[in-house]
Amino acid sequence: MTGWKQWAVMAVTAVAAAGCASKSEVDALRQEVEALKVTQAQLVKRMSGNANAPQEKPLPASIDLSNGPFKGAATAKVVLVEFSDYECPFCIRHFTQVMPEVEANYIQTGKIQYAFRDFPIDQLHPEAIRAHIASHCAAEQGKFWEMHARLFSKAGTHTPQDLVARAKESGLNINAFSSCVADDKYSAAIRQSTSVAISLGASGTPFFMVGTMDPGTKQFKPLTKLPGALPYAQFQQAIEAALAQK
Repeated sequence: MTGWKQWAVMAVTAVAAAGCASKSEVDALRQEVEALKVTQAQLVKRMSGNANAPQEKPLPASIDLSNGPFKGAATAKVVLVEFSDYECPFCIRHFTQVMPEVEANYIQTGKIQYAFRDFPIDQLHPEAIRAHIASHCAAEQGKFWEMHARLFSKAGTHTPQDLVARAKESGLNINAFSSCVADDKYSAAIRQSTSVAISLGASGTPFFMVGTMDPGTKQFKPLTKLPGALPYAQFQQAIEAALAQK
């Protein structure tokens, strides 16, 4: 990956320099970077069965995005795809600091669609899958985005009680939600999404791709990879390039 180490250390440095986080938060991010050193090797091994396999993978010709939530104009042909972990501190930082600008400038204006896909990393956040299951159960009631907006939070904040509270805030039918969670019918789909991310060359979260899509077939042609919680300017550059090509 183009420096998972580079973007991770850059994120920690930026947080500390800006004075926008406490020492404990910065220390937590540093610990995440150290854990990623181990996890990256494990993910590559899962991807290919060879721990010495190349970390960079070429872009595939197309990806099927027919299953999963979208936000934005249905006719938009440029798509930003995010593979993310609800407990990842870098994902949380992207959601709170960069995504609002992407939302305001590109999604709400109808220029692009945004697709969210699951990528919980068990080695770092073994309980994050609960949040991802909860999002799928919310989608059953047409409330995915309402629940999604409440799920990005640190490890240890996705207990069953926490998720029920967020489901209530999202306007869900709690009996139906609880039944869905208990059935555990989405774990396999979440694991499959994780496998797709790894096959695309993702070695950490968040992982993004910008490209074009046929609105009818939902076949996505990736143009650019964006690994990591990068500055808004890099998303802007990739999106504008894709808009120019469509």
